[in-house]
Amino acid sequence: MAPAGFVAVLAGWITTETGRQPFTVYGVLRTVDAASPLAAPAVGSSLVAFVIVYFAVFASGVIYILRLMAEPPHPGERGPAGDIPARAAGITPAAAVAAEGAAR
Repeated sequence: MAPAGFVAVLAGWITTETGRQPFTVYGVLRTVDAASPLAAPAVGSSLVAFVIVYFAVFASGVIYILRLMAEPPHPGERGPAGDIPARAAGITPAAAVAAEGAAR
């Protein structure tokens, strides 16, 4: 799901640029009024600019997270408290497992 935000922004941009035409079908807006006053190179360059900026932001976020993961824990940093499992999903208590095995 990491690139989902990027895809959503691009989809919104494409919808904004191309979504004017359906209104002309229902007679709400004439086709000549729905056409964008921008030339095709201007639209294409804005798309390229969006792609470059969002890839740069995504890359900087990935680099930042990787740098955080590369650092070892700081001295004196506390770990998980006691014998509480880090993940509880799917863990069966040992007593119940032993009782089930003895019943067979």
